[in-house]
Amino acid sequence: MHVTNGSCKAATGQPSAYWGGALAAYYDVSTVSQRTSTYLLNVHRPTEGFLWDQVYDDHHPLDVGHKIMADLVVNLIQEVAVRLVVSPMTPAELNLPEMPLPPPMHEGNFEPLGTTCLVDEAFRGIAIATEGWQWVNEGTEAKPKWGFVSTTPGRQLILRLGETAHNDILSSRPNGTFPVLFQFLVSYTSIMGKAIIDCHSGCNCKQTLADGHITEKISVTRMMQIHIHWPAHSGPCDLKVTVSNETSTEGHKFKVRA
Repeated sequence: MHVTNGSCKAATGQPSAYWGGALAAYYDVSTVSQRTSTYLLNVHRPTEGFLWDQVYDDHHPLDVGHKIMADLVVNLIQEVAVRLVVSPMTPAELNLPEMPLPPPMHEGNFEPLGTTCLVDEAFRGIAIATEGWQWVNEGTEAKPKWGFVSTTPGRQLILRLGETAHNDILSSRPNGTFPVLFQFLVSYTSIMGKAIIDCHSGCNCKQTLADGHITEKISVTRMMQIHIHWPAHSGPCDLKVTVSNETSTEGHKFKVRA
């Protein structure tokens, strides 16, 4: 489904909404577009109640946006039902679901062998090297905020994502990639630092610098998507988090959220 987020911004190359439509077309699945359904009511005939900022905020649909999406899906289902009454599926069409999927649209982009959400003690259990890091709850018992915290540059936290293709927590097909959603604390406080995120052992990924300091007067969890390539599956795959010497504040605190 296309949504309106970023629909009025000029993008470099193709906008992200384009790739949603391209993916649907590649796999020949039905798609609806909230953006298209409200475009005339914004660009050509601005209509109160359907304007971009009334339908969608920076990240999520508002009440009107959810109603529009529901109407689009219901209308699609109704249209399909009517067409099936008028023109029922042929035997050949009934066999189409048995056909194998085409190869990934992006080379090597196979689905994970399994998906896992690791929180609290389950997340703590994949840490194989924690020297210089503390496992702490910076929240309350009722609203815990567990995570690994370090304030010392150079300290490394190593997370074991998988052992082999047959005994792993997160994995992918051989020579494929899999995504990891990495959570860390960002805050306006003057002690926050940065960390270098990269891969270790038998897998590889693009080295990334995560900055725990923001200027907004808030402290929230930020999520970073890391694409990991694990070619052989013959050895373990580890993610390494190193507190950076670089900082824009007075401190070096970095917290990996569980």
